[in-house]
Amino acid sequence: MNRTIFDKIGLPRPLAWAYLGILIFMMGDGIEQGWLSPYLIGRGLSLEQSAGLFTMYGVTIAISAWFSGVLAEAYGVKRTMFAGLVLYLLGTCGFVGLSLPGLHYPLMLVTYALRGFGYPLFAYSFLVWIAYAAPKDGLGKAVGWFWFVFTGGLNVLGAYYSSWAIERIGNINTLWTSVFWALLGAFFALVMNKSQKRLAVAGGTREKMKELLKGITIMKEEPKVLLGGIVRVINTTAQFAFPVFLPMYMADYGFTTTEWLRIWGTIFTANIVFNLIFGFVGDKVGQHHYLVRRRRLRHHHAAVLLFAAVFGGQFLGGDGCRRALGCPACRICPAVGPDALACQKG
Repeated sequence: MNRTIFDKIGLPRPLAWAYLGILIFMMGDGIEQGWLSPYLIGRGLSLEQSAGLFTMYGVTIAISAWFSGVLAEAYGVKRTMFAGLVLYLLGTCGFVGLSLPGLHYPLMLVTYALRGFGYPLFAYSFLVWIAYAAPKDGLGKAVGWFWFVFTGGLNVLGAYYSSWAIERIGNINTLWTSVFWALLGAFFALVMNKSQKRLAVAGGTREKMKELLKGITIMKEEPKVLLGGIVRVINTTAQFAFPVFLPMYMADYGFTTTEWLRIWGTIFTANIVFNLIFGFVGDKVGQHHYLVRRRRLRHHHAAVLLFAAVFGGQFLGGDGCRRALGCPACRICPAVGPDALACQKG
Protein backbone atom coordinates (compact mmCIF):
# COMPACT_ATOMS: atom_id res chain seq x y z
CA MET A 1 0.00 0.00 0.00
CA ASN A 2 1.37 3.38 -1.00
CA ARG A 3 1.82 5.72 1.93
CA THR A 4 1.15 9.42 1.42
CA ILE A 5 3.18 12.21 2.97
CA PHE A 6 0.39 12.62 5.53
CA ASP A 7 0.74 8.98 6.59
CA LYS A 8 4.51 9.32 6.94
CA ILE A 9 4.36 12.39 9.17
CA GLY A 10 1.43 11.11 11.24
CA LEU A 11 -1.08 13.80 10.23
CA PRO A 12 -4.62 12.44 9.57
CA ARG A 13 -5.22 13.50 5.96
CA PRO A 14 -9.01 14.04 6.25
CA LEU A 15 -8.38 16.58 9.00
CA ALA A 16 -5.53 18.53 7.35
CA TRP A 17 -7.65 21.63 6.67
CA ALA A 18 -8.92 21.57 10.24
CA TYR A 19 -5.36 21.53 11.61
CA LEU A 20 -4.66 24.67 9.55
CA GLY A 21 -7.86 26.21 10.86
CA ILE A 22 -6.84 25.55 14.48
CA LEU A 23 -3.46 27.21 13.82
CA ILE A 24 -5.07 30.38 12.44
CA PHE A 25 -7.89 30.53 15.00
CA MET A 26 -5.45 30.17 17.91
CA MET A 27 -3.24 32.86 16.43
CA GLY A 28 -6.21 35.22 16.71
CA ASP A 29 -6.93 34.07 20.24
CA GLY A 30 -3.31 34.52 21.33
CA ILE A 31 -2.87 38.03 20.00
CA GLU A 32 -3.22 39.76 23.39
CA GLN A 33 -1.82 37.10 25.71
CA GLY A 34 1.67 38.56 26.09
CA TRP A 35 0.82 42.26 26.38
CA LEU A 36 -2.74 42.83 27.60
CA SER A 37 -1.85 42.90 31.30
CA PRO A 38 0.81 45.67 31.08
CA TYR A 39 -1.43 47.57 28.66
CA LEU A 40 -4.33 47.56 31.13
CA ILE A 41 -2.09 48.48 34.05
CA GLY A 42 -0.62 51.30 31.99
CA ARG A 43 -4.15 52.60 31.44
CA GLY A 44 -5.01 52.63 35.12
CA LEU A 45 -5.94 49.15 36.34
CA SER A 46 -4.11 47.74 39.34
CA LEU A 47 -2.06 44.55 39.11
CA GLU A 48 -4.69 42.86 41.31
CA GLN A 49 -7.49 43.88 38.93
CA SER A 50 -5.52 42.61 35.96
CA ALA A 51 -4.86 39.32 37.74
CA GLY A 52 -8.55 39.07 38.61
CA LEU A 53 -9.49 39.55 34.97
CA PHE A 54 -7.19 36.76 33.86
CA THR A 55 -8.43 34.56 36.71
CA MET A 56 -12.04 34.87 35.54
CA TYR A 57 -10.86 34.15 32.03
CA GLY A 58 -9.04 31.06 33.26
CA VAL A 59 -12.06 29.78 35.19
CA THR A 60 -14.28 29.88 32.11
CA ILE A 61 -11.53 28.25 30.03
CA ALA A 62 -11.30 25.43 32.57
CA ILE A 63 -15.07 24.85 32.59
CA SER A 64 -15.30 24.99 28.82
CA ALA A 65 -12.27 22.72 28.37
CA TRP A 66 -13.64 20.10 30.76
CA PHE A 67 -16.98 19.85 28.97
CA SER A 68 -15.69 20.29 25.43
CA GLY A 69 -15.27 16.56 24.95
CA VAL A 70 -18.73 15.49 26.10
CA LEU A 71 -20.37 18.34 24.19
CA ALA A 72 -18.56 17.20 21.06
CA GLU A 73 -19.78 13.64 21.56
CA ALA A 74 -23.34 14.72 22.41
CA TYR A 75 -23.89 17.31 19.70
CA GLY A 76 -21.08 16.69 17.21
CA VAL A 77 -17.64 18.20 16.84
CA LYS A 78 -18.54 20.76 14.17
CA ARG A 79 -21.53 22.06 16.13
CA THR A 80 -19.45 22.37 19.29
CA MET A 81 -16.65 24.12 17.41
CA PHE A 82 -19.16 26.52 15.86
CA ALA A 83 -20.61 27.27 19.31
CA GLY A 84 -17.08 28.05 20.50
CA LEU A 85 -16.60 30.42 17.57
CA VAL A 86 -19.84 32.28 18.37
CA LEU A 87 -18.96 32.64 22.07
CA TYR A 88 -15.47 33.82 21.17
CA LEU A 89 -16.79 36.46 18.77
CA LEU A 90 -19.43 37.70 21.21
CA GLY A 91 -16.89 37.93 24.02
CA THR A 92 -14.29 39.65 21.85
CA CYS A 93 -16.71 42.23 20.46
CA GLY A 94 -18.08 42.94 23.92
CA PHE A 95 -14.65 43.20 25.50
CA VAL A 96 -12.93 45.28 22.81
CA GLY A 97 -15.93 47.32 21.69
CA LEU A 98 -17.82 47.96 24.93
CA SER A 99 -15.79 47.46 28.08
CA LEU A 100 -12.18 48.18 27.10
CA PRO A 101 -12.47 51.75 25.74
CA GLY A 102 -13.83 53.09 29.05
CA LEU A 103 -12.17 50.48 31.29
CA HIS A 104 -15.54 49.41 32.69
CA TYR A 105 -14.14 46.73 34.99
CA PRO A 106 -17.30 44.72 35.85
CA LEU A 107 -18.22 44.55 32.16
CA MET A 108 -14.63 43.62 31.32
CA LEU A 109 -14.88 40.66 33.69
CA VAL A 110 -18.10 39.46 32.07
CA THR A 111 -17.07 39.88 28.45
CA TYR A 112 -13.53 38.54 28.83
CA ALA A 113 -14.90 35.55 30.75
CA LEU A 114 -17.41 34.96 27.93
CA ARG A 115 -14.51 35.04 25.49
CA GLY A 116 -12.83 32.34 27.56
CA PHE A 117 -15.60 29.87 26.78
CA GLY A 118 -14.75 30.13 23.09
CA TYR A 119 -11.41 28.61 22.23
CA PRO A 120 -11.65 25.42 24.34
CA LEU A 121 -14.92 24.50 22.63
CA PHE A 122 -13.36 25.25 19.26
CA ALA A 123 -9.93 23.68 19.75
CA TYR A 124 -10.29 20.94 22.36
CA SER A 125 -13.41 19.52 20.71
CA PHE A 126 -11.16 18.88 17.74
CA LEU A 127 -9.11 16.54 19.95
CA VAL A 128 -12.16 14.27 20.09
CA TRP A 129 -12.18 14.20 16.30
CA ILE A 130 -8.50 13.26 16.32
CA ALA A 131 -9.12 10.48 18.85
CA TYR A 132 -11.64 8.91 16.48
CA ALA A 133 -9.93 9.64 13.17
CA ALA A 134 -6.30 8.82 13.94
CA PRO A 135 -5.06 5.19 13.88
CA LYS A 136 -4.30 3.79 17.33
CA ASP A 137 -0.58 3.41 16.64
CA GLY A 138 -0.41 6.99 15.32
CA LEU A 139 -2.48 8.81 17.91
CA GLY A 140 0.57 10.24 19.66
CA LYS A 141 1.80 11.80 16.42
CA ALA A 142 -1.66 13.12 15.56
CA VAL A 143 -1.94 14.69 19.02
CA GLY A 144 1.58 16.06 18.65
CA TRP A 145 0.48 17.81 15.46
CA PHE A 146 -2.51 19.22 17.34
CA TRP A 147 -0.29 20.76 20.00
CA PHE A 148 2.04 21.97 17.25
CA VAL A 149 -0.71 24.02 15.59
CA PHE A 150 -2.42 24.93 18.87
CA THR A 151 0.70 26.31 20.56
CA GLY A 152 2.10 27.57 17.27
CA GLY A 153 -0.93 29.77 16.86
CA LEU A 154 -1.56 30.76 20.49
CA ASN A 155 1.97 31.45 21.68
CA VAL A 156 4.20 31.76 18.61
CA LEU A 157 2.34 33.37 15.70
CA GLY A 158 0.10 35.31 18.10
CA ALA A 159 3.12 36.80 19.86
CA TYR A 160 5.14 37.56 16.72
CA TYR A 161 2.14 38.99 14.89
CA SER A 162 1.15 41.27 17.77
CA SER A 163 4.76 42.47 18.16
CA TRP A 164 4.49 43.63 14.54
CA ALA A 165 0.89 44.88 14.59
CA ILE A 166 0.95 46.93 17.80
CA GLU A 167 3.64 49.23 16.43
CA ARG A 168 1.72 49.80 13.19
CA ILE A 169 -2.00 49.85 14.02
CA GLY A 170 -2.12 50.21 17.81
CA ASN A 171 -3.35 47.99 20.62
CA ILE A 172 -7.11 48.26 20.13
CA ASN A 173 -6.97 47.70 16.37
CA THR A 174 -4.67 44.74 16.92
CA LEU A 175 -7.31 43.22 19.18
CA TRP A 176 -9.97 43.79 16.53
CA THR A 177 -7.94 41.82 13.98
CA SER A 178 -8.42 38.74 16.16
CA VAL A 179 -11.99 38.60 14.83
CA PHE A 180 -10.66 38.25 11.28
CA TRP A 181 -8.19 35.51 12.21
CA ALA A 182 -10.84 33.60 14.17
CA LEU A 183 -13.26 33.71 11.24
CA LEU A 184 -10.54 32.67 8.78
CA GLY A 185 -9.52 29.76 10.99
CA ALA A 186 -13.15 28.68 11.36
CA PHE A 187 -13.53 28.76 7.58
CA PHE A 188 -10.72 26.26 7.12
CA ALA A 189 -11.75 24.06 10.05
CA LEU A 190 -15.50 23.98 9.47
CA VAL A 191 -16.04 24.72 5.77
CA MET A 192 -12.94 23.51 3.94
CA ASN A 193 -12.73 20.42 6.13
CA LYS A 194 -14.92 17.89 4.30
CA SER A 195 -14.53 14.94 6.67
CA GLN A 196 -17.93 13.24 6.93
CA LYS A 197 -17.26 11.16 10.04
CA ARG A 198 -20.22 11.66 12.37
CA LEU A 199 -19.29 11.68 16.03
CA ALA A 200 -22.46 12.87 17.73
CA VAL A 201 -24.42 10.54 19.98
CA ALA A 202 -27.57 9.25 18.30
CA GLY A 203 -30.82 9.77 20.17
CA GLY A 204 -32.97 12.45 21.70
CA THR A 205 -32.54 14.99 24.46
CA ARG A 206 -32.44 12.38 27.21
CA GLU A 207 -29.51 10.53 25.66
CA LYS A 208 -27.63 13.76 25.09
CA MET A 209 -28.15 14.86 28.71
CA LYS A 210 -26.82 11.51 29.90
CA GLU A 211 -23.77 12.08 27.73
CA LEU A 212 -23.28 15.56 29.17
CA LEU A 213 -23.43 14.19 32.71
CA LYS A 214 -20.47 11.97 31.86
CA GLY A 215 -18.35 15.11 32.08
CA ILE A 216 -19.02 14.98 35.83
CA THR A 217 -19.58 11.30 36.57
CA ILE A 218 -16.37 10.24 34.82
CA MET A 219 -14.43 11.79 37.71
CA LYS A 220 -15.93 9.12 39.99
CA GLU A 221 -15.96 6.28 37.48
CA GLU A 222 -12.41 6.91 36.28
CA PRO A 223 -10.46 8.75 39.03
CA LYS A 224 -7.35 8.77 36.83
CA VAL A 225 -9.09 11.17 34.46
CA LEU A 226 -9.63 13.58 37.37
CA LEU A 227 -6.01 13.10 38.37
CA GLY A 228 -4.95 13.88 34.80
CA GLY A 229 -6.95 17.11 34.91
CA ILE A 230 -5.31 18.13 38.19
CA VAL A 231 -1.88 17.42 36.74
CA ARG A 232 -2.65 19.57 33.71
CA VAL A 233 -3.82 22.45 35.93
CA ILE A 234 -0.61 22.33 37.94
CA ASN A 235 1.49 21.90 34.81
CA THR A 236 0.14 24.99 33.05
CA THR A 237 -0.37 27.37 35.99
CA ALA A 238 3.04 28.99 35.69
CA GLN A 239 2.80 29.25 31.90
CA PHE A 240 -0.39 31.29 31.97
CA ALA A 241 0.61 33.29 35.05
CA PHE A 242 3.79 34.59 33.41
CA PRO A 243 2.12 37.01 30.98
CA VAL A 244 0.25 38.71 33.83
CA PHE A 245 3.33 40.05 35.61
CA LEU A 246 6.49 39.13 33.69
CA PRO A 247 6.18 41.88 31.01
CA MET A 248 6.31 44.54 33.73
CA TYR A 249 9.27 42.84 35.36
CA MET A 250 11.09 42.71 32.03
CA ALA A 251 10.26 46.37 31.39
CA ASP A 252 12.10 47.30 34.61
CA TYR A 253 15.23 45.92 32.95
CA GLY A 254 14.73 47.87 29.74
CA PHE A 255 12.85 45.38 27.57
CA THR A 256 10.17 46.89 25.35
CA THR A 257 6.81 45.22 24.72
CA THR A 258 7.95 44.18 21.26
CA GLU A 259 11.14 42.60 22.61
CA TRP A 260 9.19 40.78 25.31
CA LEU A 261 6.72 39.39 22.79
CA ARG A 262 9.58 38.07 20.67
CA ILE A 263 11.06 36.40 23.75
CA TRP A 264 7.67 34.83 24.52
CA GLY A 265 7.36 33.60 20.95
CA THR A 266 10.88 32.15 21.05
CA ILE A 267 10.10 30.05 24.12
CA PHE A 268 7.22 28.39 22.35
CA THR A 269 8.98 28.04 19.02
CA ALA A 270 11.13 25.42 20.71
CA ASN A 271 8.02 24.01 22.35
CA ILE A 272 6.11 23.32 19.13
CA VAL A 273 9.07 21.54 17.54
CA PHE A 274 9.46 19.23 20.52
CA ASN A 275 5.69 18.69 20.70
CA LEU A 276 6.09 16.78 17.45
CA ILE A 277 9.26 14.99 18.50
CA PHE A 278 7.83 13.73 21.77
CA GLY A 279 4.60 12.74 20.05
CA PHE A 280 6.62 10.43 17.78
CA VAL A 281 8.63 9.17 20.78
CA GLY A 282 5.43 8.40 22.69
CA ASP A 283 4.13 6.25 19.84
CA LYS A 284 7.43 4.37 19.62
CA VAL A 285 8.04 3.52 23.28
CA GLY A 286 4.47 3.50 24.61
CA GLN A 287 2.75 6.20 26.62
CA HIS A 288 3.12 4.72 30.11
CA HIS A 289 6.85 4.06 29.80
CA TYR A 290 7.29 7.42 28.12
CA LEU A 291 5.61 9.32 30.97
CA VAL A 292 7.74 7.56 33.60
CA ARG A 293 10.90 8.53 31.72
CA ARG A 294 9.49 12.02 31.14
CA ARG A 295 9.18 12.60 34.87
CA ARG A 296 12.83 11.69 35.44
CA LEU A 297 13.98 13.74 32.45
CA ARG A 298 12.07 16.81 33.60
CA HIS A 299 13.73 16.69 37.03
CA HIS A 300 17.20 16.49 35.46
CA HIS A 301 16.28 19.11 32.88
CA ALA A 302 15.08 21.48 35.59
CA ALA A 303 18.53 21.31 37.20
CA VAL A 304 20.16 22.13 33.86
CA LEU A 305 17.80 25.08 33.36
CA LEU A 306 18.59 26.41 36.81
CA PHE A 307 22.31 26.24 36.05
CA ALA A 308 21.80 27.99 32.71
CA ALA A 309 19.62 30.68 34.27
CA VAL A 310 22.24 31.44 36.93
CA PHE A 311 25.33 31.34 34.75
CA GLY A 312 24.11 32.31 31.32
CA GLY A 313 20.42 33.12 31.27
CA GLN A 314 19.99 31.27 27.94
CA PHE A 315 17.17 28.99 29.07
CA LEU A 316 14.28 30.09 26.89
CA GLY A 317 14.43 27.42 24.21
CA GLY A 318 15.11 24.75 26.84
CA ASP A 319 12.01 25.76 28.77
CA GLY A 320 9.91 25.35 25.65
CA CYS A 321 11.42 21.90 25.12
CA ARG A 322 10.63 20.92 28.70
CA ARG A 323 6.98 21.93 28.32
CA ALA A 324 6.66 19.73 25.25
CA LEU A 325 7.56 16.64 27.29
CA GLY A 326 3.93 16.40 28.36
CA CYS A 327 2.55 16.31 24.83
CA PRO A 328 1.57 12.61 24.62
CA ALA A 329 0.03 12.69 28.10
CA CYS A 330 -3.42 13.61 26.79
CA ARG A 331 -3.48 10.30 24.93
CA ILE A 332 -3.81 8.72 28.39
CA CYS A 333 -7.31 10.20 28.90
CA PRO A 334 -9.07 8.10 26.25
CA ALA A 335 -6.96 5.13 27.30
CA VAL A 336 -8.22 5.17 30.91
CA GLY A 337 -11.76 6.06 29.84
CA PRO A 338 -12.41 3.89 26.78
CA ASP A 339 -16.13 4.65 26.82
CA ALA A 340 -15.51 8.38 26.89
CA LEU A 341 -12.95 9.06 24.19
CA ALA A 342 -12.80 12.79 24.81
CA CYS A 343 -9.29 13.99 25.49
CA GLN A 344 -10.01 16.77 27.95
CA LYS A 345 -7.69 19.40 29.27
CA GLY A 346 -8.29 21.39 32.45
